[in-house]
Amino acid sequence: MFKILFVCTGNTCRSPMAAALLADIAEKAGMAGRISIASAGLAAGRQPASAQARSVMRQAGLNVDNHCSQQLTLQLLTAADVILTMTAAHKQALVGMAAGLEGKLYTLAEFAGETRDVSDPFGGSEAVYRECAGQIRQLLTQAWGKIVSLAGKK
Repeated sequence: MFKILFVCTGNTCRSPMAAALLADIAEKAGMAGRISIASAGLAAGRQPASAQARSVMRQAGLNVDNHCSQQLTLQLLTAADVILTMTAAHKQALVGMAAGLEGKLYTLAEFAGETRDVSDPFGGSEAVYRECAGQIRQLLTQAWGKIVSLAGKK
């Protein structure tokens, strides 16, 4: 099983949406049983996904209603085959947290061949969340071939 971990700040917006969107892409491609997807936050409590994230995901036919944020742990970092952060600052915060992160730690955009951060929708309107989810979906679609290739080597 190829393990992907998404990391953001609070694990209530971007990373749970990224996990749901990637699970949808994997399911549609017949790869759901080959990829394990998790998300965590650098400063996460035990919170549900934000109301806007839940609504936007429902509108996309996805469900994060049962999501409960989790704090990033050393165990999650070391278990992952690829760690995708939402921003360069998140990536930088992880550098040096655990041995062996080199070669498996990227920003989502970097992994997709771009150089931008995924904007934080926290506190924004549903439209802001929808725009963020669109950005994440675009990056995941661009990175899908790379994910499939890496999963095939696992």
